[in-house]
Amino acid sequence: MATSIEDTYELELVPIAIGGKRLEIYRVENLDCIVNALNQEPGDSTKKFPFWVKVWEASLLLSNHLLKMDLEKKIKILEIGAGMGVTGLFLGVLGYDVTITDYDEDALALIKMNVEHNGLNNVSVRRLDWNNPDLKESFNIICGSELIYNEASIHPIIRLFKTYLRPQGTIFMAHDIKRKYFMQLIGMVKDRFKIETIQTRLRSKDETHRIVIHILNPK
Repeated sequence: MATSIEDTYELELVPIAIGGKRLEIYRVENLDCIVNALNQEPGDSTKKFPFWVKVWEASLLLSNHLLKMDLEKKIKILEIGAGMGVTGLFLGVLGYDVTITDYDEDALALIKMNVEHNGLNNVSVRRLDWNNPDLKESFNIICGSELIYNEASIHPIIRLFKTYLRPQGTIFMAHDIKRKYFMQLIGMVKDRFKIETIQTRLRSKDETHRIVIHILNPK
C-alpha cells in the first residue's frame, strides 16, 4: 500500500500571512530531525536535503511582490520548482488560474493538501520534469524562487521559458543574492529579455537575508 505524506513526515498546521492575505498551511514540523538523520548518513548531506520542506525567504518576498501588482484576473500563472508552493497558493487566494509544479512527489502531495485545505479550486498541481516537460498550455506569468542549485539546471529552465511563456508574458524569479548559478542564468538570457532587478531584504531573528527579484520580459 502506498504511503501518504502524513505517514512519512510529522506535519503541523500553521497560519501564514503575506500582503494582507492569510492562509493555513501544512508543513513539516521538525526540520532538525531531518537534518540530524541526514548527518548520520555517509556522503554530502546537503545533496540529500529535501529543499521543499522549508519556506524560503525568497518565496515570501516574491509572493509579496506579486500580490501587490494589479495583475489581470484572466491570466494563467505557472510556478516552477515550487517546493512548498507558497507563491502559487497565495496567488490562488486572489482567484488567479495557477498551476503549481515540482518534481518531488512528497512536495506535490503536501501542496495538494494545502490547496484542498484552503479551498483553492482555481489552483492545479502538476509534476514537472524540467528535462522532459509535458505541460500542454502556455502561461502569461512564470514564477519561481530559489530555483538553481547547480549548473545542470540552467539550460532546462531556459528551455522552459522558451516553451511555456506566452509572447507578451513575464517571468518573475527570486533568489538569495549569494546564489552564483542564478546570476549565470541571467547572463545567458540577457540578450533575449529586458531584465529588471529589485533588491530587497528580509530580517529574521538571527540574520538579514538579501534577496534579488528578477523580472524578465521578452525583447
